Amino acid sequence: MSKVKLWKKLLCALLTYTIFIAGCGGHTARPVDAYKPGDENKPSAALYAEISQIDHEIAKKEKEKEDRDFWNTILIGPGFIFTVPLIFMDVKESQETEIDALQVRKKALMKINIELKEKRSQKKS
Repeated sequence: MSKVKLWKKLLCALLTYTIFIAGCGGHTARPVDAYKPGDENKPSAALYAEISQIDHEIAKKEKEKEDRDFWNTILIGPGFIFTVPLIFMDVKESQETEIDALQVRKKALMKINIELKEKRSQKKS
């Protein structure tokens, strides 16, 4: 077998392996919408409850992110020697995307809540 054929086979195997690894790592982000129809019609208590729920979800996602970073660090070492650990690495940064979306949603709800308070204070005066 010539060196050119060997290099072509090696390159083909490397590209196939890279595509396989890239497709396996992590889960796809599912960000929330910043605004949902009917948000401006919710009472303040419902807005506070949803903001509180978002705070809990952000804390949960932060914990997942820390766990993911820890395991990625653990798996990168053996990944240089054995290729199987690389399959289990989460490299898609989905937690960051979801956290950012939750923070935008929280800001939108806080803005709506402030606007509702202003409307109520204008009605009273």
